[in-house]
Amino acid sequence: MNIDQLFNQNPSQDRRLILEAMAQSFSQENDLKVNFICTHNSRRSHFSEVLFRTAAHYYGLKNVQTFSGGTESTALFPEVAESFSRHGFKVLPIHAYNQQAYKIFIENLEKEDTTPVLFSKKYDNEYNAQENYHAVMVCDSANESCPVVHGSKQRHSLMFVDPKKSDGEPNQSYVYDKTLALIATELAFVARRVRELI
Repeated sequence: MNIDQLFNQNPSQDRRLILEAMAQSFSQENDLKVNFICTHNSRRSHFSEVLFRTAAHYYGLKNVQTFSGGTESTALFPEVAESFSRHGFKVLPIHAYNQQAYKIFIENLEKEDTTPVLFSKKYDNEYNAQENYHAVMVCDSANESCPVVHGSKQRHSLMFVDPKKSDGEPNQSYVYDKTLALIATELAFVARRVRELI
């Protein structure tokens, strides 16, 4: 599935109210900063950071910055990067911040030198927005263990099933690709609605 297919799907009806509320909120910002937060900042939050940034470029939104973080830091799970590669993203592994990090982007939408480095970190890491950002909680445990997200102006809950359950199994790549596609569909819908609302 290429980027045009990923970003032009319709989300399920039961998720539209949540997504529409996010779009309405995001559309009020002149400079939109969004931090996607999960427990380990290793899978869903990284998918979300890259996909919403890419969708913002795809739909021509200006002044959008995306971040990700965890309630603790670990490492980006390699299958996340491999899934992006299977969907036409340029994936550049680099060593940074004492871990395996990446630059992941669509070449006709972004350039290597302006693409942020993707690495695992806590949500309040100095490289993330420190104030006036929207916090999007993408997993239950982070949502429960983080009753207050310091510096955020608004908090949203957008839960995704953890693809980690497939790690080491024969269907690992399939599960990660399905997770990427679902997150892409939903965050592209948000970006598309923001464009329509502004």
